[in-house]
Amino acid sequence: MRFKERNKKILTLLIFFLTISSGSCVEASSRSHISKSKIIPAEVSFYEQVLPSLAGKSVVLVTNPSGIGRHPEKILKEFKDKKVKIKHLIGLEHGFLGLEEDFSKSPVTMDETFQLPIYHIYKVKNSEIPAILKGADAVVFDVVDMGMRCYTYLSVLKRLMDNLPDPNTKFILLDHPNPALYLGARGEGIQKKFLNFAGEFPSLFFTGMTLGEAAAFYNGEYLGGKVKLDIISPENLKRGFDWEREGIAWSTPSPNLPMLDSARNYLGLVLLEGVNVSVGRGTQAPFVYFGAPWMNEPEDIINELNEDSKGDYYYQSVFFKPVFGPFKGEICRGLRLTVVNRKYDPIRMAYNLTTIMKKKYKDFKWRQYADGSHNIDFLWGTEKFRESVDAGLTYEQFKATYAESESSTNKLIQKYLIY
Repeated sequence: MRFKERNKKILTLLIFFLTISSGSCVEASSRSHISKSKIIPAEVSFYEQVLPSLAGKSVVLVTNPSGIGRHPEKILKEFKDKKVKIKHLIGLEHGFLGLEEDFSKSPVTMDETFQLPIYHIYKVKNSEIPAILKGADAVVFDVVDMGMRCYTYLSVLKRLMDNLPDPNTKFILLDHPNPALYLGARGEGIQKKFLNFAGEFPSLFFTGMTLGEAAAFYNGEYLGGKVKLDIISPENLKRGFDWEREGIAWSTPSPNLPMLDSARNYLGLVLLEGVNVSVGRGTQAPFVYFGAPWMNEPEDIINELNEDSKGDYYYQSVFFKPVFGPFKGEICRGLRLTVVNRKYDPIRMAYNLTTIMKKKYKDFKWRQYADGSHNIDFLWGTEKFRESVDAGLTYEQFKATYAESESSTNKLIQKYLIY
């Protein structure tokens, strides 16, 4: 009897340790070290092969810390060694170092690191861009984008491609994966009256493309192929990649997307910028926290939201106090979003979240500009998101209104897909 009991205990312990070991293996395999990644970033080919081919040439450089701009000392050394002259820099929304919250007040400033002029495209008229690019043998463009129309880096790409004064100027783009690539082209196109710097690229809300693919699409469909486009692709990148398991490092494209989790949340929570809430800008968790001083008892909607999530994400209640942006210095109540399914539907999440908040809170309002227009319409591209929420349409009914556009757009972009 004792022998049987002892064997039973041994078997129980063995099962326990095997379970722990198995759990550890699963946990360990969910995130790979970057040293084990088989995906080789585009900058490797750029420095080894492309840059030497530019010897004796003059370039305009567009980058920030999400690209080669994270190592300015290397840029200075390598460009000098290869005898490539940087004519000047192009400034993106958050500045060359990616630290600025606000747009530059001047169209051109002097960059302290490079001691070169940096032209802030959002402050420059389109008619002035050809003069800025004149004399350059190449434009080198290297940033991470979000795979969304409502992201200003895509607008900068379009404006530069539109205004190249010399057809012989090369446009060299270092490509990257983006957090929205799994979605394909999704949402609606943008109506002319809603074009703005954070939304002027001719795509659906989610482009369904990397930045390189988007450049090829725009060049082919809108510019007649006139731009001498050279896309430097990451080696071994496949469309169905898993960010963590592939060991791909996240490079921060802006101060409000410091982590991959923030970026994933941004895909849906960016639409809350069309509502009178804070989306966590000016807190330790941008695009993770969201709420407002009027959002009392947020626990009341957590169960409904979590049930609606179908296990793809969940919400918890939080307090926060932004140091800038909406409700600066005020204590806000709200929710914290945690995405569980890395391939969730961010449009569904944003639509149902907005619908439930509007139903629950009498202080809920669509954010409006001074002329009475609605911020959400500029983000989404049409009035349909706002009007569908106000009309009480379900997400499925709302989605059906643009399903045909999604289908035709996904067919259109197929020939430009690289990965």
